[in-house]
Amino acid sequence: MKKVLLSLAALVAVAGADQLVKLKIEGMMCPACVKNVKGSLGDVKGVKDADVYLKDGRAEVKADDSVKPEAMCDAIKQAGYGCKVAK
Repeated sequence: MKKVLLSLAALVAVAGADQLVKLKIEGMMCPACVKNVKGSLGDVKGVKDADVYLKDGRAEVKADDSVKPEAMCDAIKQAGYGCKVAK
C-alpha cells in the first residue's frame, strides 16, 4: 500500500509540474496592449497565469511543462507584438 501511495504522489508531482517562462515583448504602448497580450497568452493551451508588465515590456508566464515558450511567443506575435524568450 505504501508503494502505491508513493507512486501516486510521484505521478501527481510530475503531472502538476509547472514552468515559469520570461518573455520580452516589444510594441506594447498602453494598458489595452497589456490586455491583448495577456489574452493571447491565456488562449495558449496549458498556460495557467500570465503577468504582463507594460513599463518593462515583459511577461512572466506560469504554464505546464509541456508548453513550449515558442508557442507563447507565436501567440503574442499573432496579436501584433514582438516577442522573444528572455534568458
